[in-house]
Amino acid sequence: MIIGSFFGFAFFMIPFKWDGELTILISLLQEKISAPVEDQLPLVIVALMVVSALGSLLGTLTGGAGMNKYFRSIFVTSWASVLFRAAAAVLSIMAYWKIGHEAIWNEYTGEIIIIYLMPSLLVIFFLATTLLPLLLDFGGVEFIGVYLQPLFKRLFRLPGRASVLTATSWIGSGTNGIIAADIDYKKGMYSAREVSILCLGFGTISMPAVFIYSTSIGGLDVGTFLYFFFTLFVVGVISTMVIARVPPLSLKSDDFYQGQKNPLLNEQQDDSQTKLQQARDIAYKKAEQAPGLGKILKDGVLTTFELYMSVFPLIVVIGILALVATEFTPIFTFIAIPVEPLLSAIGMPEASEAAPAFLVGFADLLLPFLAAESIDSQLTKFVICITGTVTVICMSETGAILLKSAIPLRFIDLVLVFLLKTAVAVPIALIMGRLYGLT
Repeated sequence: MIIGSFFGFAFFMIPFKWDGELTILISLLQEKISAPVEDQLPLVIVALMVVSALGSLLGTLTGGAGMNKYFRSIFVTSWASVLFRAAAAVLSIMAYWKIGHEAIWNEYTGEIIIIYLMPSLLVIFFLATTLLPLLLDFGGVEFIGVYLQPLFKRLFRLPGRASVLTATSWIGSGTNGIIAADIDYKKGMYSAREVSILCLGFGTISMPAVFIYSTSIGGLDVGTFLYFFFTLFVVGVISTMVIARVPPLSLKSDDFYQGQKNPLLNEQQDDSQTKLQQARDIAYKKAEQAPGLGKILKDGVLTTFELYMSVFPLIVVIGILALVATEFTPIFTFIAIPVEPLLSAIGMPEASEAAPAFLVGFADLLLPFLAAESIDSQLTKFVICITGTVTVICMSETGAILLKSAIPLRFIDLVLVFLLKTAVAVPIALIMGRLYGLT
């Protein structure tokens, strides 16, 4: 239990400085693995999209004849999925070789997805699916959860074990947190309502990345960053408390995945035991069920390939089309028209210029920070960067992953929660920014 949990926490939750920058071990591994082959990874993405398209076409046409059970589960699918995977293959080819209309392969659309985003996800998906069992299956999560159960239940209507995945998202990345939550949901560790709150409440940008995006891209003054992190914590807690108590998430079912609640959750705590004894006992019971190293590696490889074939095409299609809509159509400017008078009413500097910045994050997480770059007011930059971090449900990454996962969230759920978190975050960040003396 101790060794497995130690490595799990070390990979996903313990920040340290490397070459003068704050990072965590899984991010450092991703960087070291990617660096020698970074020029080849975009071509690997294109190849995977082509394999996914051709494999699903062949599998669906033949009913999986000649395929084993594993490949049938991946390639025998609906015709809608076949079309989606074919679209991903076509779009990735167009973006990589700059074929067809510039809107597809522009540096702000297809190039972002195929050259930068997908290669990073290629490595992080493999590392996350392979290493997450160390964090989830060896009892460490349960041990901490016993202590944090009262707090998380009261604040977020979540079990205490959710605290570890919260930290995984905030310290590591929202993608890691969502993958981990999906794994645990399938194991019956969370109900549909709990896993929805967990992912949409805490699936955010990692703290090291936030610093770079806000200061280097958004132009936020480095001197405000202590205030920024404190405000981010306050807004994150309050916004999650709100979305946990109002529709659509409050209406989600308390049923478990396929009706199977994990037996560990039915364990009755012995009131005669101390917290330490209770935590130790439930952690040991969880660790006894942990898989061996060989099974962890095998399952990691199989799960990763399945994600490459099913989730990656969704990210490519939604990501590129969302960025095309942002860069080459006035859709977000049009949608932001009602937002401008609201921002003006609460005293937001440069309200008309800032209005679209609060909505474009739904397409891609970088867009709010890019929009903040052209804003002069440090207060407005501050509010945009806070909101862009807290409301991260971007369709180019986390949103697409959620829609393809087992987690019972619909597109309309993502839209409503995004708008709700934005409505909560903006006034709080604005008030706190003014208290810090920003203008």
